[in-house]
Formats: sequence, structure tokens, C-alpha cells
Amino acid sequence: MNKTKTIDINGESLAYYDTGKGNTTLLFLHGAFIKKEYWIGQLSYFSRKYRVIAVDLPGHGASTHNIGEWTGQRFGKDIGTFIEALHLHGVIIIGHSFGADVMLETVTVSTAHISGLIEIDHMKNVGMELPREAVSQIVQGLHADFEHTCVQFAKHALLTDATEPKIVSRLLADYNQMDAEVGIPLLQNGFDYPKRAVALLKRLKLKLYSIHVNYTPTNEEPFKKYLGENYELHHMDGTCHYPMLENPDSLNKLLERIILKIEN
Repeated sequence: MNKTKTIDINGESLAYYDTGKGNTTLLFLHGAFIKKEYWIGQLSYFSRKYRVIAVDLPGHGASTHNIGEWTGQRFGKDIGTFIEALHLHGVIIIGHSFGADVMLETVTVSTAHISGLIEIDHMKNVGMELPREAVSQIVQGLHADFEHTCVQFAKHALLTDATEPKIVSRLLADYNQMDAEVGIPLLQNGFDYPKRAVALLKRLKLKLYSIHVNYTPTNEEPFKKYLGENYELHHMDGTCHYPMLENPDSLNKLLERIILKIEN
């Protein structure tokens, strides 16, 4: 694996891996509270044929957190600038969890260089909003005890009792290390994001490819409603929200098939 590189983007220093060569660039965007190292199994696999990049979003991993705006919209602008600054072309963005929101935002500002979109385990019930009472309770918990509230969320929403202990330990350690000044507004923005996601999907030009892990079900009706035939949904086995850690070989083979479809 290549050493971490850095680049100044919109007031932040973004850390990223950049390896391999090819006419197609695979750009991997991680979810909230984790980092680019979650994609190591994909970087090593796909760099034999493609240029492969994994970047730490602002406030995550080794990237800085100078600008106090923690929204998918802001991150989309940053990644759009990142694509321009590295002169990337033929970009297939692969966004996991919150990274899929960033992916949707990015394609609104950098369409000329993006040829494909793949979301991983995120849009399982597009447009669904949590009750305001529940949101208020969660936000109160975040302010009162950020680490405990985040860990409980991860255990109940992103992991299961069947998830391997090493994955559980890794994820909870990353959640424990998250800066509350970044994490709280990021989560608050996420609670308000469903309407924005619907709006972006309605005007999406590129076909959306989705990979969902079957530890929780997917409501496919919103895809049909907002995207018509402009999507393709794939399922894979798993016990948690992190297939790149739990089943990297299966994920890589599924990604490979989808990438070939996009290229052709």
C-alpha cells in the first residue's frame, strides 16, 4: 500500500491513498466516524487494474477539521474539488453509508468527470424520517454523553450479536475516538437529510447501483418511486453494516461485476 498523501482542499488538508493505474478511477468514500483504512481490502484488490483512491473525509482519520460545517453538501463540494485538483477522469464513486450521501452531493457539482455511482448499505429506506421526539432524545444524549450514545447507536443499528468481535472492537474504538464537535452536527444533519436525498435521487442522471447487506431489510419501493428503472439493487450476506471488513472477497467480486457494467 502506498503511503498516505495529503492535499489542501477548501481550507482542509485531506489525507488519501492513491494507488494503481488505469483509465477508470475508483474513488472510495467511507461512512461517518470511520476512515479510509476500512477500504484496504478493496485498494489492494482493484489496484491491479484501476487507479484506486480512498480519502479521509474532513474531520475523519488523518484529515483536518478546520472548517465548521459538517454536512453532506459541504463534503460533496470538497470531494468535487478533490476530483478536479487531482485531474481525475472516468471516476466511479463508491460511497458507503454517509459516504453515499457525499457521493450524491458530489455528482451535483462534478458531473463531467464521474461515470458511475455505487452505494453500499445506506439507502435502505430512502426518505424515511425519524420521529422528532426520537431525534430530540438522541441529540440530548449526544450532548450529555457523546461517546456512550454513539457506541449504543453503533451496537444497535450497525452491528448484531453475530458480528465478529474484532469488527465490533474496531468500530467501537473508532466511534470512541470521534470528535464530538464534528460528530454531533454531522449526525444532526443526517437526521434532516431524507428530504434532500429524495430531491437528489429524483434528478439523478447516472444509474445508481446499490449493494445492501441482508442483516437488515431494504424497502425497495422508494427506489422504484424516485428512480424508476435508473437503479440496480444487489444483496449480499452479512451480519453488520461493514461488508468491506466482514466479507471483503464477496464485496470485491460484486463490485467488480458492477464496475464492468458501468465501463461497458
